[in-house]
Amino acid sequence: MADPIYAMPVVPEGFTRDPEAPGANTTLLGVSLVFFPLAVLFTVARIYTRAVLVRTVSFDDYLMIAALICSACLCAFVWNLINFGLGKHLWNVLLTPELYPNFGLYNLLAAIAFCIATGLAKGSILLFYLRIFPSKKMVWTVWTLFAFTIGYSFACGLVNLFSCNPVAGSWELEYATTAICINRPVFYFAQAALSIFTDITTVVCPLPVLRTLRLPFKQKIGIAVVLTMGASVCVISIVRLYSLYVLLTDADLTYNTPTALMWCILELNLSIIGGNIPAAKPLLTKLFPRVFASSSQNTSAWKYHNSASNTGGPNGVQGSAFSMNKTMKSNTRITAADNGSEEYIMQDQTIRKTVEYGYEVSEDGDDQGARQKK
Repeated sequence: MADPIYAMPVVPEGFTRDPEAPGANTTLLGVSLVFFPLAVLFTVARIYTRAVLVRTVSFDDYLMIAALICSACLCAFVWNLINFGLGKHLWNVLLTPELYPNFGLYNLLAAIAFCIATGLAKGSILLFYLRIFPSKKMVWTVWTLFAFTIGYSFACGLVNLFSCNPVAGSWELEYATTAICINRPVFYFAQAALSIFTDITTVVCPLPVLRTLRLPFKQKIGIAVVLTMGASVCVISIVRLYSLYVLLTDADLTYNTPTALMWCILELNLSIIGGNIPAAKPLLTKLFPRVFASSSQNTSAWKYHNSASNTGGPNGVQGSAFSMNKTMKSNTRITAADNGSEEYIMQDQTIRKTVEYGYEVSEDGDDQGARQKK
């Protein structure tokens, strides 16, 4: 029987070959087994809210479902990579069939799934903004960012797929030395830089409009949580750059890949979770009313027409009696209550109703009439 051929024939000094050694995948598995189920849970909550409570399913909801499906594919490809040397030192991995074709193929599929999934998740978040901020300027901004994000994400997926000529050169051993491939380090860093840019623009996009909104305190907390999660995704994208640097400068490919994949899974599923929280708010309000319910405000102001003072003066109030010629105005401001759907949030977060009542009393005490203005 022929001796097995390993991906790295020479073992580095200080190490010994141990094909039975387990891969270092504990952190990768822990992150994927925690954050992917959370992404599923929040997506189900979103769809239940939109389909059952609000009874309106929009394009952004379908995009988030597609992002979750791609996230499931990413996790499946990553978990399958464990069977083909993921987390092991390269000198403990068989050249075939572990490194070629299986590790190369599933690693490529995972990269494609990640590119498409992140674009879909960010696109869903951007389109969700349109239901909250329907101003013309915001519409143009969102659609521009949406087109750029979706375009570059699918383009990156295609570049990954066709990175070698022939295409099978990415995973088939017979083409390993003859295939013509792109400069992967340059491409990966360019892709990561674009990802960071779209992360930042997705978070920053609504900030100018949010500054003009007068929101209840609990809604401010909710928005702060969502934006904080978006900012954390930006930080994770930056950290992922370092893992790519290690991956591309260290020859121990199979051992260093789990860290990069872990950051990819964390970044993607946090994007899905953060994007689902606002859309699932009506359901979360029903389940946790003390945390998510927003308070309504009813304020009334009484003003006196032609009054110099509320204690005296030519037409003022003397003690507890009204003046002989006065107008009482009731200005009622009704703040938009949380009615279970984010579509009803107005541009300034309030619904205003002003009612003016004029009531005149003659000197002999007879009513002269009343008028109402709306």
